[in-house]
Amino acid sequence: MKTKKEIKNPLNEKINIYGAVTTAKELIRETFINFMWGFMGNSIVVFMSKEIDVMVFLNFIFYYMLISYIVNRDKYQTRLGRFIILPGSAALGAYAGYKIAQYISFLL
Repeated sequence: MKTKKEIKNPLNEKINIYGAVTTAKELIRETFINFMWGFMGNSIVVFMSKEIDVMVFLNFIFYYMLISYIVNRDKYQTRLGRFIILPGSAALGAYAGYKIAQYISFLL
């Protein structure tokens, strides 16, 4: 039977993508965080325009928690991070936040 050190997790293996050496795990995590940043940022606007104060307040809490992580992380040094991961996932999150917040505000 293999020990934990002998079992390789494919998510932790180094990969080279568009000039960035990273792991799949880190790539997925940062993509998700940038997506949520766009999602929370845009859903705040929808809830403000509909004047749903509870949702605005909850979104502010989660949004600023994400901002505190984003501000304190290392800057993206590669083209992958600066031109694909950050703007792509944040834009998709912003659009998803805009659409989903409309549905949530309709339900409330």
